[in-house]
Amino acid sequence: MMRILATPFGWIMKFCYTLFKNYGVALFLFTLVTKLLMLPSSIKQQKSSAKMAKLQPKLEQIKKKYANNRDKLNEATMELYNQEGVSPTGGCGSMIITYILLFAVIEVVYAPMSYISGLPSQKVNEAVQTVVELNQISSAVKNDHGEDRETGFTISERLEQGTDLRELLASYNVPAKDGENPPFTEERLEELAVIFEENPGLDEYFNNPKKVSARLLAGGTTRAQLIVLSIAKDYPQLFDPEVAEFCDGFNYTFCGLYLGEYPSWSTVYILIPIVSLISQLALTIVMQVFQKRNGMNVQQGRGMMGFLYAMPVISFIIAFSFPAGIGIYWIFSSVLSLAQSVALQLYFTPERLDKILAKEAKKKGRRPSLYQLALEQQKAQQGSNSGSLLDDLDDAEVKLSKNERKEIERLKINEARKRLADDDEDEDPRVVEARKRMAEKYGDGSPE
Repeated sequence: MMRILATPFGWIMKFCYTLFKNYGVALFLFTLVTKLLMLPSSIKQQKSSAKMAKLQPKLEQIKKKYANNRDKLNEATMELYNQEGVSPTGGCGSMIITYILLFAVIEVVYAPMSYISGLPSQKVNEAVQTVVELNQISSAVKNDHGEDRETGFTISERLEQGTDLRELLASYNVPAKDGENPPFTEERLEELAVIFEENPGLDEYFNNPKKVSARLLAGGTTRAQLIVLSIAKDYPQLFDPEVAEFCDGFNYTFCGLYLGEYPSWSTVYILIPIVSLISQLALTIVMQVFQKRNGMNVQQGRGMMGFLYAMPVISFIIAFSFPAGIGIYWIFSSVLSLAQSVALQLYFTPERLDKILAKEAKKKGRRPSLYQLALEQQKAQQGSNSGSLLDDLDDAEVKLSKNERKEIERLKINEARKRLADDDEDEDPRVVEARKRMAEKYGDGSPE
């Protein structure tokens, strides 16, 4: 599933890399392009936020009026939203798209060979498998030691002792569980033995954490592509010529920093989580300032404040669990989001927004909304057994939106409940009284 989502973003990233031949610069251009693609959604969210700000006084009145009746509170709130043309979940779509983008970018950053190189997937998979197998053998050799040594002998030392390398590798070829096949075939063991013989010190290279990241290997075959990129520069003979050629020419850096490295407190890479934290905090603070300036509900802002300020801290912590490329993307995204937010706020001033919203309301006012027609008809026919306009709206020659149809269905349900309540008044008083007693004792059993 993630591969399907990441593929179109991989195409964009490949195009950006083709222009600059630097993955860090391509990552910035990619982030800029995605922000521009999401600009219409951001403008829509800006208008929705302005509408919500104007509704705050009315919402407060509704809360006070129906403080003890949650059903009435919800119904009145939804009526207000429908009458004003406001969606309380207007910003959710933008957030969902943002998270989809994040996970897709993570996939592309981890697997540049799959999305940037244009290499056949079979050759990429073979290169990754070679790295995984060489690491397994190297780790087994390192851990094969006696009580008088803290680590095992290297393959070079074993060969100097006259050890048969093929027999040594075969001794490590043990199934993880009874009944399972060994991890390597005899043919593959022979190939691996030849690789180690032709490349002295290769096992020591793989056991060097500065050369081969155990964290990347532990993350699965996708992350191992980043190891292939670095190993292919030192040992190109281990891989297919096309793979080695791509790795040699691929610039996976930004400002001299290798984007496959994990940030740590002891290296310059610590700057990446720190800058990411600062940029996201700046974005959060600026958004809070603009919301207060635009009259957003202060109580609501305080309720969300803990969450909003916790997210930059969480991203700072998570940045240590991903390669530097992910942190760089977060920085780019935060900085561009900050610039976009400031630009939109400066353009959509309260006065300009009032004019835009008034113009949109006037345009919609040429024809009453389906919701308003249904609501007026429902009020006019309260207590009447005649047909409802709600039933006629389905047959009306008016194109209904999905939200309008849902609202009509909700109003139909309310009408049906009203009719049932009216029918109950004509029943035997003793039956009605018995129902009331049961409702008081066990609840009315009506669905929420």
